[in-house]
Amino acid sequence: MLDRSQPKSVSSETALRDWWSSQPQSFRESTSLSVARACFRGGYSAGKHTLERRFVFKVGRMRITVWATGIAEARQKAEAEADFRAAQKGWPVPKAGWQLQEER
Repeated sequence: MLDRSQPKSVSSETALRDWWSSQPQSFRESTSLSVARACFRGGYSAGKHTLERRFVFKVGRMRITVWATGIAEARQKAEAEADFRAAQKGWPVPKAGWQLQEER
């Protein structure tokens, strides 16, 4: 048993099911599971990135979301993601580089 590798984190769905089953019956009857799932996922994502902030950039046709500690790191991650997505779709990378526009 101890020589088996243990999962490092719990999946979001497993955590949702555990959280949902721990709620009082009155709460489960008054709230739909789809609404609870949307709220839970937002909190779960933010909780996993406690030392980072969420940045959203508009880059050409794309909308890129990254988690980073600061704006400089976020821009680097967003540029790398834009390069990756462009390569996947066969789009050329702009000669002047990506024009990142932060969305608020």
